[in-house]
Amino acid sequence: MKRVKFLHCADMHLDSPFTSLGADTGKASERRRDLRQTFGKIMDIAKTEKVDLVLISGDLYEHNYTGKSTIAYINDKFREILHTHIFIIPGNHDPYVANSFYRNYAWSSNVHILCGDNPEVVLHDLKTCVYGIGFKDFRQEAAQIRDIKLSQKDYINILLLHGTVDMDFRQDNHLYNPVGSSELAGLGMDYIALGHFHGRSDDIGGHGLIYNPGSPEPLGFDEAGEHGVYIGSISKDGDGHRCLDMSFRCTGKRYYANMDVNISGCDTEEKVEDRIRAAVEGNRCGHGEKDGLFHVTLKGYAKPGLKIDTRQLTSCFKDRVFFMKIKDNTAPDLDFDAIKREPGLRGLFARKIFQRMEKTEDQHQRELLLKSLYYGIEALDSGKVEIE
Repeated sequence: MKRVKFLHCADMHLDSPFTSLGADTGKASERRRDLRQTFGKIMDIAKTEKVDLVLISGDLYEHNYTGKSTIAYINDKFREILHTHIFIIPGNHDPYVANSFYRNYAWSSNVHILCGDNPEVVLHDLKTCVYGIGFKDFRQEAAQIRDIKLSQKDYINILLLHGTVDMDFRQDNHLYNPVGSSELAGLGMDYIALGHFHGRSDDIGGHGLIYNPGSPEPLGFDEAGEHGVYIGSISKDGDGHRCLDMSFRCTGKRYYANMDVNISGCDTEEKVEDRIRAAVEGNRCGHGEKDGLFHVTLKGYAKPGLKIDTRQLTSCFKDRVFFMKIKDNTAPDLDFDAIKREPGLRGLFARKIFQRMEKTEDQHQRELLLKSLYYGIEALDSGKVEIE
């Protein structure tokens, strides 16, 4: 019985710029330190779990931002687990280009870069063969899976791939290495370690062998939820029967949360702050509030006289959460029934808008008309419109 144990991770994106956090807050550089700490945590997991292989399925670092100090940090972590084989494929953010560190750096002896003229490594002591399809440039629109041929069919065979699987290939604006799961399953692999998309996907295509762990650390507000790595083992008997055992280990230090907060009924900023605080407490995702990055959208109807200052509100949470951005999408709490009865221009405008709303069944169109009504009343009352 052949057996191999592995840790599978992808899309670490070390030295990511985190431009959405702003250049003057210091939060972007702190998030880059978070990524290094999470990477160190992953290597500690590999050591504790005594895995035979670490599989890194692309985008380990950001080619356009990473310097030698980060590469040295990565390599030092690899040296700490010299008895573990490290397999890396370059992704679209760290491709195997002429000035790539994958080409020009003296990596630890246990590191294998799978790309170009080195797409396959045979580990006879583990009865395992590892293949990789890495990026040679920042965009690669055709997966070279036809070049993959099993050299040791009776061994445990693993493929590393960075790309898109089972997507609509007709809409290829964001496709990298597009391929179907059935085509991948036909290669005869015992495990396919996927990377590229930052959300976790178990058993892609239902073939029992294609997994994508997502990014170990969330990188933006579109990456809510848990993030981590896979710990897996493959057993294979003499008749070729395979058993794959998989578990997921959470590694994310921070978490992102998008929240809509309805402030209807609030007549002071203190009450708005209380609504936001309650929403934060309900969206901690098992972490502490200080680890959270929150994008708050204020909705509902603001009482007359309530002026919402998003900068002031944000400052109220600067010591409570890691990062917060607040967007004001509220509308003034207006009595439209009363306005429609007014004899002047405001009443005429309101009546015309409501007549158009009654004639359409399209919900999106009705929302646009309602928004135009608010803007129109604001313009008539103040002579200007403030649009955020």
